[in-house]
Amino acid sequence: MKKISLLLCLALFLSLFSPALAEDTIKIGGITSLTGDLAQYGLAIREGFDLYVEEINAKGGVLGKQVEVLWEDAKGDISDATNAYNKLAYQDLVVGVVGVATSKPTIAVAELASGDGMPMITASATALEVTEGKPNVFRACFLDDFQAKTMANYAKDALNIKKVAVIYDNGDDYSLGLAENFKKQAEAIGLEVVAYESGASADVDFKAQLTNIKGVDPEALFLAYYYTAASNIMKQSVEVGLKDIYLLSADCMNGIETMFPDDTFNDLLSKLYYTDHFAADADTPEVKAFSEAFHAKYGKEPRNAFNATGYDAAMILLGAMEKAGKTDFADVVDAMKNTDMQGVTGRITFDENNNPIKSAFIMTIENGKEVFRAVQEP
Repeated sequence: MKKISLLLCLALFLSLFSPALAEDTIKIGGITSLTGDLAQYGLAIREGFDLYVEEINAKGGVLGKQVEVLWEDAKGDISDATNAYNKLAYQDLVVGVVGVATSKPTIAVAELASGDGMPMITASATALEVTEGKPNVFRACFLDDFQAKTMANYAKDALNIKKVAVIYDNGDDYSLGLAENFKKQAEAIGLEVVAYESGASADVDFKAQLTNIKGVDPEALFLAYYYTAASNIMKQSVEVGLKDIYLLSADCMNGIETMFPDDTFNDLLSKLYYTDHFAADADTPEVKAFSEAFHAKYGKEPRNAFNATGYDAAMILLGAMEKAGKTDFADVVDAMKNTDMQGVTGRITFDENNNPIKSAFIMTIENGKEVFRAVQEP
């Protein structure tokens, strides 16, 4: 009787203080921007992540359990993101986290997750600090320095550009990182950087900077801004007479076509080239299967690269749990480190800092739609 009582007491203790052990579902926390200016990114991540979860649940789930994703709105804000993490980690008792949309709030959440050893993966934050020194934090997207260098190489090799200008937000780590890495690579491969201008993303008038850029006659302008601010800069570049140059950028241009709802700026958009994580028109079995499943679930085509990185993030995290055979943090993290899989965005393995070794896609916009141009291998 005493043995039975002791076992019952132990079971009661575990159910009270470790409720996650008694759950019938595997709970994953999702933190991303579901409202506000960055909602286009956050909603795209959620769509992709949820699609994979639905598919894996239909096949029996993970470790014989259904997966439940608890989404919280970070609103692009550090405080909201960290509050969301604390709720998910300490109240909801999730066993893994995906998030956040952009780099600053992701870094803040990654610091908390690192302290807890919580398995975490971001589908979209590209700043170096997200994973650096955080052995349990991973990303499904490539780094800022890789995409900035990729675009500088493409400008020279494919577009035959010799003179470039750069405009960036020196108050934003993501923007500054892109600008610095693009400039460094451009100069290293023999391009002349004839202007290096800055302006806050919140500004509505960039004509002074653009006039300075026009005065040095560049062949291309690298835009290190998210698509909302970038759309203003692009329109104003036409107004100051920069309409005949190439426009270069990175994954921050994902969704830029939504800022130009009519055909007025089609010529301008056709001169834009940017790096991205995914191309819906790439001819691979994985992309075709993903696009068909996405359309079946949402009634639309995957237009945002973060649909795909969200899907791959789910595949990496949940695949690691299945491989580990348990949801213990340390075992899942070890399995994530040993990822070697074919995702929608290409074959993915991780380097020593948990950054994926993968390809980048060069994209442009034609008639209001993203168009694939080339693949740049790592």
